[in-house]
Amino acid sequence: MHKFDKNRIEVLRLLLAACCDPLFAPGYEYNPLASRWLGVATAADSPNAICLFYSLFNTVISFDPKGVPYSNAFVSDSHTKLVNLSAQLLCVLLDCGLSGDPESVKNDNNEPVVEFDDASKTGFNIYRTIVARIDSGKELTIIYKGFTRLLRTVYESKNTMLPGSKQGVQCYQEVLVLFWKFLEENPLFMNHILMNCDVTEIVVPICYLMYSNRKDPSQVGLIHLCTFLLLKLSGERSFAVGLNRHFNTRLPCDIPIFGGGHADLISITLHKLVVNGSFKLVPLYSCFFTIICNISPYWRSMSLVAAIKLVNLFEVLASPKFLFSEYKAFQHLALLLEVFNNVIQYQYQGSQHLVYAIIRRKDLFGRLATMNLTKAKFYCEKVFGNKIKASIKESKKFIKMKKVNEKGDAYGDSDDESDDSLNPKVDGDSDDESCDSIDANEAKYFVPDEEWLSDFKEKMPLETVKRLLQHLTPVIDEIIQRKDGIVDEREILSILKNVTMVGLLPVPHAIVIRKYQPNQYTSLWWTAYLWGIIFVGNQSLPIFDGNAIELFNVSTGNDEDDAS
Repeated sequence: MHKFDKNRIEVLRLLLAACCDPLFAPGYEYNPLASRWLGVATAADSPNAICLFYSLFNTVISFDPKGVPYSNAFVSDSHTKLVNLSAQLLCVLLDCGLSGDPESVKNDNNEPVVEFDDASKTGFNIYRTIVARIDSGKELTIIYKGFTRLLRTVYESKNTMLPGSKQGVQCYQEVLVLFWKFLEENPLFMNHILMNCDVTEIVVPICYLMYSNRKDPSQVGLIHLCTFLLLKLSGERSFAVGLNRHFNTRLPCDIPIFGGGHADLISITLHKLVVNGSFKLVPLYSCFFTIICNISPYWRSMSLVAAIKLVNLFEVLASPKFLFSEYKAFQHLALLLEVFNNVIQYQYQGSQHLVYAIIRRKDLFGRLATMNLTKAKFYCEKVFGNKIKASIKESKKFIKMKKVNEKGDAYGDSDDESDDSLNPKVDGDSDDESCDSIDANEAKYFVPDEEWLSDFKEKMPLETVKRLLQHLTPVIDEIIQRKDGIVDEREILSILKNVTMVGLLPVPHAIVIRKYQPNQYTSLWWTAYLWGIIFVGNQSLPIFDGNAIELFNVSTGNDEDDAS
């Protein structure tokens, strides 16, 4: 009953305050097992742990702020606050310690129990174990439907005929974290939603949040969270297949109208984040292209909008200004080329828009295919000539000064090395460096050499596109000449759709799926991001001393990028 909400709120605030140890340890010293409060709270013999878990979780998952128009006027602020705090405390309890054991152990009364060997392990977390042992298909469906219903309110509340008639959940970031925890801790949950539920119901709010917050530096943490979710899901074949469901949702943002599926929605969203997003999103570019690459072999029909945007993005990445902005800048280009190869070789019948867009940029692909060291140096000199010369001059000057300093410095040059140990790797399964910027003004200039050219040729699989262009370009040119250059594009698309490429393309390559791989840095990032949300969400009556927090930097502005 709502009349008890205020009492529950105070209890939850007290529990959050008791469990806030992680806030006051710097990232380089953070130990997920150090908090004695959390250790006791998540122990196997923690009193009423199961009751507390389901009480908190049911409070969150059953919340429905929509109801009838303007029902938010009848929903008390205290109940909304209760839901927010319940989600935050549940996230904290699930974040503590180590992963649970998904195997169910039951006693003579058929009740789940925890074996002594498991319970005595350092870092054991009873709440993670509870999540891991939910195995009823009905319960898993209810949980997934609850997550998607809550997240839909974020855009549905802004997409009404009566302004302000619907209320969206305030704790959508906490809901996304809970969704992540269920994916991580319960392998049955991932399998169930992919095989028995509509995965696009979770994709739409994720894409909306990324698209609408792309320019806000304070929401970089949210973009990271959504990216990790898409990256983890994209590693599953069933997810990619499910994205072929037709997209017909009306979103309250300037996303272009297109006729396609949810794979198109993801690619259009990620394209927008690259060309029109915050500069702080640059480290995520590898993840963006990896997501598109993972789903591309199962992309049955690519829309015109998605095809044009992907080829335009390829053109930007292949421009000398970007390609020679950094030694390994071509890695993003290679991933996008892999997308084209996957679609052409595995889904040719539905990719006529992409094929036509590639044919119209045939000179671009020809330039890349014939790249040699002379051309590379020419393009690099043409774009960065003066800056390269200045950079080389400064490098020589630095080396000379360094040699002089080494002669009078008994301690060597150990202080010249920067410590990157605090920078979490966001690309999941790769140690490759991401480009510093899409803007070459901030680039690290280099001069192409034989090693760079060899690496470039090895990583750029252009053979499939070359074969495609060799066969189809004459066909299209002949049609254009026959009709004196006046050809309806629909006629060309029809021809491209019906022409067969069997035996003309290289033998289809093996499908490569890159999966999200957690590590100690991403684990720390999750903890810092979670506590950043909690800190920002409890400022009306502050629970924590901002001046004493060491897990992240607390700024005076109203932003949340401290947690990222």
